[in-house]
Amino acid sequence: MPEDAAIQQILPRKEPVQERSRKRFERILEEATGLIDAQGVDAVAMKEIAAAAEISIASLYQYFPDKAAIIATLADRFYREGQTCVQSLFATVADAASFEAAMLEMVDSYYGCFLEMPGAFAIWQATQADRRLQLLDEEDCALHVQTVQAAMLRTHPDADSQWVAEAEVMAKLFVGAIAGAVRAAVALPEDEARDLLNLCKTRMLRPAIRASLAA
Repeated sequence: MPEDAAIQQILPRKEPVQERSRKRFERILEEATGLIDAQGVDAVAMKEIAAAAEISIASLYQYFPDKAAIIATLADRFYREGQTCVQSLFATVADAASFEAAMLEMVDSYYGCFLEMPGAFAIWQATQADRRLQLLDEEDCALHVQTVQAAMLRTHPDADSQWVAEAEVMAKLFVGAIAGAVRAAVALPEDEARDLLNLCKTRMLRPAIRASLAA
Protein backbone atom coordinates (compact mmCIF):
# COMPACT_ATOMS: atom_id res chain seq x y z
CA MET A 1 0.00 0.00 0.00
CA PRO A 2 1.44 3.44 -0.90
CA GLU A 3 2.39 5.50 2.14
CA ASP A 4 -0.12 8.28 1.44
CA ALA A 5 -2.91 5.70 1.20
CA ALA A 6 -1.84 4.20 4.53
CA ILE A 7 -1.95 7.63 6.14
CA GLN A 8 -5.41 8.36 4.79
CA GLN A 9 -6.63 4.97 5.98
CA ILE A 10 -5.89 5.72 9.62
CA LEU A 11 -7.38 9.23 9.60
CA PRO A 12 -11.17 9.67 9.89
CA ARG A 13 -12.85 9.23 6.52
CA LYS A 14 -13.87 12.88 6.64
CA GLU A 15 -14.44 15.54 9.23
CA PRO A 16 -18.13 16.39 9.72
CA VAL A 17 -19.46 19.60 8.20
CA GLN A 18 -22.81 19.95 9.95
CA GLU A 19 -22.51 22.25 12.94
CA ARG A 20 -23.83 19.82 15.54
CA SER A 21 -21.62 16.97 14.35
CA ARG A 22 -18.68 19.32 14.00
CA LYS A 23 -19.03 20.47 17.59
CA ARG A 24 -19.20 16.87 18.78
CA PHE A 25 -16.13 15.97 16.72
CA GLU A 26 -14.16 18.85 18.23
CA ARG A 27 -15.39 18.00 21.73
CA ILE A 28 -14.10 14.46 21.33
CA LEU A 29 -10.67 15.75 20.31
CA GLU A 30 -10.64 18.30 23.12
CA GLU A 31 -11.47 15.71 25.78
CA ALA A 32 -9.05 13.18 24.31
CA THR A 33 -6.28 15.78 24.40
CA GLY A 34 -6.96 16.56 28.04
CA LEU A 35 -6.95 12.90 29.04
CA ILE A 36 -3.78 12.18 27.08
CA ASP A 37 -2.04 15.19 28.59
CA ALA A 38 -2.98 14.06 32.11
CA GLN A 39 -2.53 10.29 31.82
CA GLY A 40 -0.50 9.50 28.71
CA VAL A 41 -1.77 7.77 25.59
CA ASP A 42 -1.54 4.17 26.79
CA ALA A 43 -3.60 4.81 29.92
CA VAL A 44 -6.53 6.37 28.06
CA ALA A 45 -9.30 4.07 26.84
CA MET A 46 -11.94 4.83 24.24
CA LYS A 47 -14.68 4.46 26.87
CA GLU A 48 -13.01 7.21 28.95
CA ILE A 49 -12.95 9.53 25.96
CA ALA A 50 -16.62 8.82 25.27
CA ALA A 51 -17.55 9.49 28.90
CA ALA A 52 -15.59 12.73 28.99
CA ALA A 53 -17.23 13.88 25.75
CA GLU A 54 -20.65 12.86 27.14
CA ILE A 55 -21.50 10.56 24.26
CA SER A 56 -22.04 6.83 23.96
CA ILE A 57 -19.17 4.56 22.97
CA ALA A 58 -21.15 3.70 19.83
CA SER A 59 -21.32 7.38 18.89
CA LEU A 60 -17.58 7.74 19.43
CA TYR A 61 -16.88 4.87 17.03
CA GLN A 62 -19.00 6.59 14.40
CA TYR A 63 -16.41 9.36 14.35
CA PHE A 64 -13.23 7.41 15.08
CA PRO A 65 -12.81 3.66 14.44
CA ASP A 66 -10.12 3.34 17.12
CA LYS A 67 -7.81 5.34 19.37
CA ALA A 68 -5.15 5.42 16.69
CA ALA A 69 -7.50 7.48 14.51
CA ILE A 70 -7.85 10.04 17.30
CA ILE A 71 -4.08 10.17 17.77
CA ALA A 72 -3.61 10.50 14.01
CA THR A 73 -6.05 13.41 13.84
CA LEU A 74 -4.37 15.24 16.72
CA ALA A 75 -0.90 14.56 15.32
CA ASP A 76 -1.93 15.67 11.84
CA ARG A 77 -3.19 18.98 13.21
CA PHE A 78 -0.02 19.49 15.22
CA TYR A 79 2.16 18.74 12.21
CA ARG A 80 0.17 21.03 9.92
CA GLU A 81 0.49 23.89 12.38
CA GLY A 82 4.23 23.29 12.57
CA GLN A 83 4.55 23.17 8.79
CA THR A 84 2.80 26.53 8.46
CA CYS A 85 5.11 28.01 11.08
CA VAL A 86 8.27 26.69 9.41
CA GLN A 87 7.18 27.79 5.95
CA SER A 88 6.61 31.27 7.35
CA LEU A 89 10.06 31.33 8.94
CA PHE A 90 11.79 30.48 5.67
CA ALA A 91 9.54 32.41 3.29
CA THR A 92 11.80 35.47 3.14
CA VAL A 93 15.18 33.72 3.23
CA ALA A 94 17.38 35.10 0.48
CA ASP A 95 20.94 34.87 1.77
CA ALA A 96 23.16 33.01 4.22
CA ALA A 97 22.46 35.34 7.14
CA SER A 98 18.68 35.09 6.86
CA PHE A 99 18.90 31.32 6.39
CA GLU A 100 20.95 30.95 9.57
CA ALA A 101 18.51 33.14 11.50
CA ALA A 102 15.54 31.09 10.28
CA MET A 103 17.21 27.80 11.17
CA LEU A 104 17.99 28.93 14.71
CA GLU A 105 14.48 30.33 15.15
CA MET A 106 13.09 26.99 13.97
CA VAL A 107 14.58 25.35 17.06
CA ASP A 108 12.79 27.71 19.44
CA SER A 109 9.53 27.66 17.46
CA TYR A 110 9.41 23.87 17.38
CA TYR A 111 10.10 23.65 21.10
CA GLY A 112 7.43 26.28 21.73
CA CYS A 113 4.87 24.22 19.81
CA PHE A 114 5.45 21.27 22.12
CA LEU A 115 5.06 23.46 25.19
CA GLU A 116 1.92 25.20 23.97
CA MET A 117 -0.08 22.22 22.73
CA PRO A 118 -1.44 20.03 25.56
CA GLY A 119 -0.38 16.42 25.16
CA ALA A 120 1.89 17.16 22.18
CA PHE A 121 4.83 15.11 23.43
CA ALA A 122 2.62 12.17 24.44
CA ILE A 123 0.93 12.30 21.05
CA TRP A 124 4.30 12.30 19.28
CA GLN A 125 5.45 9.35 21.40
CA ALA A 126 2.31 7.48 20.37
CA THR A 127 3.12 8.00 16.69
CA GLN A 128 6.36 6.08 17.21
CA ALA A 129 4.56 2.96 18.47
CA ASP A 130 2.41 2.39 15.38
CA ARG A 131 3.89 2.09 11.89
CA ARG A 132 0.84 3.75 10.36
CA LEU A 133 1.31 6.72 12.67
CA GLN A 134 5.05 6.80 12.02
CA LEU A 135 4.20 7.62 8.41
CA LEU A 136 2.63 10.89 9.57
CA ASP A 137 5.85 11.81 11.35
CA GLU A 138 7.96 10.86 8.35
CA GLU A 139 5.76 12.87 6.01
CA ASP A 140 6.05 15.88 8.32
CA CYS A 141 9.85 15.64 8.38
CA ALA A 142 9.96 15.30 4.58
CA LEU A 143 7.93 18.49 4.16
CA HIS A 144 10.25 20.36 6.52
CA VAL A 145 13.24 19.10 4.53
CA GLN A 146 11.70 20.44 1.33
CA THR A 147 11.17 23.85 2.94
CA VAL A 148 14.72 24.02 4.29
CA GLN A 149 16.29 22.77 1.06
CA ALA A 150 14.36 25.30 -1.03
CA ALA A 151 15.59 28.09 1.24
CA MET A 152 19.17 26.83 0.98
CA LEU A 153 18.95 26.90 -2.80
CA ARG A 154 17.78 30.52 -2.73
CA THR A 155 21.02 31.45 -0.99
CA HIS A 156 22.96 29.97 -3.94
CA PRO A 157 20.84 30.51 -7.08
CA ASP A 158 23.75 29.61 -9.37
CA ALA A 159 24.80 26.47 -7.49
CA ASP A 160 26.01 23.48 -9.49
CA SER A 161 24.39 20.04 -9.35
CA GLN A 162 26.79 18.75 -6.70
CA TRP A 163 25.96 21.63 -4.34
CA VAL A 164 22.24 21.07 -4.92
CA ALA A 165 22.61 17.38 -4.07
CA GLU A 166 24.59 18.21 -0.94
CA ALA A 167 21.96 20.78 0.07
CA GLU A 168 19.32 18.05 0.12
CA VAL A 169 21.48 15.90 2.41
CA MET A 170 22.26 18.83 4.69
CA ALA A 171 18.58 19.80 4.88
CA LYS A 172 17.79 16.27 6.07
CA LEU A 173 20.56 16.47 8.66
CA PHE A 174 19.42 19.90 9.88
CA VAL A 175 15.79 18.82 10.27
CA GLY A 176 16.76 15.56 11.92
CA ALA A 177 19.08 17.32 14.36
CA ILE A 178 16.45 19.88 15.33
CA ALA A 179 13.74 17.24 15.76
CA GLY A 180 15.99 15.09 17.92
CA ALA A 181 17.19 17.98 20.08
CA VAL A 182 13.72 19.40 20.65
CA ARG A 183 12.16 16.05 21.50
CA ALA A 184 14.96 15.40 23.98
CA ALA A 185 14.48 18.88 25.44
CA VAL A 186 10.74 18.44 25.97
CA ALA A 187 11.42 15.66 28.47
CA LEU A 188 13.65 17.95 30.58
CA PRO A 189 12.92 20.77 33.05
CA GLU A 190 12.66 23.99 31.07
CA ASP A 191 15.97 25.50 32.23
CA GLU A 192 17.84 22.33 31.23
CA ALA A 193 15.90 22.20 27.99
CA ARG A 194 16.93 25.74 27.10
CA ASP A 195 20.57 24.92 27.82
CA LEU A 196 20.38 21.86 25.57
CA LEU A 197 18.77 23.82 22.74
CA ASN A 198 21.29 26.65 23.03
CA LEU A 199 24.10 24.12 22.70
CA CYS A 200 22.35 22.61 19.69
CA LYS A 201 22.20 26.03 18.05
CA THR A 202 25.65 27.35 18.91
CA ARG A 203 27.81 24.21 18.86
CA MET A 204 26.12 22.14 16.17
CA LEU A 205 23.75 24.03 13.89
CA ARG A 206 25.52 27.37 13.47
CA PRO A 207 28.93 25.90 12.49
CA ALA A 208 27.29 23.36 10.16
CA ILE A 209 25.11 26.02 8.52
CA ARG A 210 28.05 28.32 7.90
CA ALA A 211 30.19 25.52 6.51
CA SER A 212 27.37 24.33 4.25
CA LEU A 213 26.61 27.77 2.83
CA ALA A 214 30.21 28.81 2.32
CA ALA A 215 30.62 29.59 -1.36
